[in-house]
Formats: sequence, structure tokens, C-alpha cells
Amino acid sequence: MSEQMEIAYKAMESTYQPPTNWTNCKNYWTFYFPNINIIFTGIPKTGCSNWEEALLRAEGALNETIGSKSVAFVHGSIIAPFRMNNFPKRQPESYYRDQISRATSVVVLRNPWVRAVSAYRQKLSAEKTQGNPLGNIQQAILISQRDLPADYKRKKGESPTFEEFVRHTIQVEGIKDRHFNKQAGFLGKDFQRYDAVIPLEFAQPLSQRLFDSVGKKVELFKAYDQISDPKLQSSVIKATEWFSSLDKTLTDKFYEIYKFDFLLLNYSNFSDSNFPLPLDYY
Repeated sequence: MSEQMEIAYKAMESTYQPPTNWTNCKNYWTFYFPNINIIFTGIPKTGCSNWEEALLRAEGALNETIGSKSVAFVHGSIIAPFRMNNFPKRQPESYYRDQISRATSVVVLRNPWVRAVSAYRQKLSAEKTQGNPLGNIQQAILISQRDLPADYKRKKGESPTFEEFVRHTIQVEGIKDRHFNKQAGFLGKDFQRYDAVIPLEFAQPLSQRLFDSVGKKVELFKAYDQISDPKLQSSVIKATEWFSSLDKTLTDKFYEIYKFDFLLLNYSNFSDSNFPLPLDYY
């Protein structure tokens, strides 16, 4: 995976620390699991709840598979003790030197076209999904895209269209919410190097390799639509349909906002025959 990692590092246009130098990491989205000695950065809408659940089971903090319907539980109090920004409060410097310096660090990335569609479906559309919609952002999009008065109150069930979401994203140069923020921004202000940069599209086989390396028989649960082929998952199919229906000017501007996310793993375009796979993985 070293070639893909180098693509990611070059795309970020930054100077990197040596691998596994995590002594000063205070990233809220990064977790450390001491029993299995794994560091994981969970980027929203990249299967992070799935990974967190599996890592908690491997760690011994969770004794059962709770599946995709318990997202709120996984992101709640059970995961809080493992956030790396908590460790400086209770661990001596020697702990970092002797333990964390030997940890395996992992981050999962996702094709930005698909991640945007997934976030829209879960947080902005009228579709019933496993998550709760973001009413304040729905309202802001409706006001900006339908020329409604600033004090307009969104009606129950009223949601923006996908095109309105894209146009609003371009207008505000990226919606400021963790489900829509650039993936590159979650990698820590010091841009630590990761030992494994895993495309979500190949999470199943690569996660097995990771868990086998720490002697744990743990599996990720399947995608929310229960389809294992990354090309056939519902958000991938919708990404192809929805982005293809838009004017190229819109998709070009949308790409520019998330440009570095595409470069991180050289992700394919929605018009590519191998969409949504990273271009260097086939």
C-alpha cells in the first residue's frame, strides 16, 4: 500500500512527521486502542461507525456485534475514553514513548463523490436512513436556493433537492459540518503519517489483514444496504445518476472544493467505468 500512501502524502502538499509519531496528537476524531495498539482516525461518512464498532470489539470493550442501527451508541460514551485528546490528561510521557510509538495507525478514506451523496441522503434528503437529518442546514439551503426570506421556517418533511445541495455547497465553498467537511481536514493539524491508508471501497479485505495482524477474529459489518460489491452500493449508483444529471460547470466547481480529497488516493470520477474505486487500485 506504500504507493497509495505516497500519493496521499504528496497530495496534501505538507511536510510530514515520521510514521507513528503521535505524541502530540490532540485530534478529536482520532482514537487509540491500547490492548490492540492501534490508532484510528474516524472521518464521518467513511464507515467510521462500522470501524469504531469493530475496533471496540477487538479491544475487548464491546462484547457483541451491534450492527449499523446503533450508530449513536458507537459514537457515544463507549468510545469517549479512547479519544487521543483524552490521553495527555492521564498518561505520562513514557507511555507515548514505550507504547504509542509502536502503534499501528490507520485512516479510512472514501470516494468524495460517493461520500457527498451519502451525507446528503442521510442528513439533508427526505429519505429515511439510519441517521437524523440536519434541519438547520436543510433550512439554510432552502432559503439560499429558493430565494426565501431569512426568517423562513422549514415545513415538516421539506428538504432540498440534490442539485440545491450542490449549488449551496459551491456558494458557501463547502458546508461547515463534519459530515460534509473535507476528509483531508480530519488528518490532524500536524498531518501525521499513517501506517495504513485504507480506501473504504476495499475495507473488508484490508480490515481482515489489519485484525489478523493483532490476532483478533473481528469483521466489519456490511454496508447499510447490505451490498458488498462497492460498484453496486446504492450511494454509488445514485452518485453516478445524480452527478451525471448536473451541468458540468457545477460538477467542476464541486470537484475544486474537494480537490485534495480526490488526490489523496487518486479517486475515480463518477463517469469512470471503475467508479468509485481509486485509480491506482486496479
